[in-house]
Amino acid sequence: MKILITAGPTREYIDDVRFLSNASSGRMGYSLAAAAIAAGHQVLLVTGPTEMPIPHACAVHRIETTDQLRASCLELFPECDGVIATAAVCDYRPQQRIHGKI
Repeated sequence: MKILITAGPTREYIDDVRFLSNASSGRMGYSLAAAAIAAGHQVLLVTGPTEMPIPHACAVHRIETTDQLRASCLELFPECDGVIATAAVCDYRPQQRIHGKI
């Protein structure tokens, strides 16, 4: 089976250097990806910024924002047999991103 797994946090930028996020390590999603690979499944890992080591034999799609997470999942979902959604999606997003520093 081909499984799409989301992991880690998302970031919502306030300006070019500040963002809203959370302290998700991505550990649950990465552990599930490793277990799925060990069970013989093909894994597409969509991950926010994290320090976790990438599981061997895993196709990684890096994202930062919730919009990027959504776009990546919508693109990859049709080719997958299952989805495990563990990403820690940011609860809030500024109405507009300010360019430069505030």
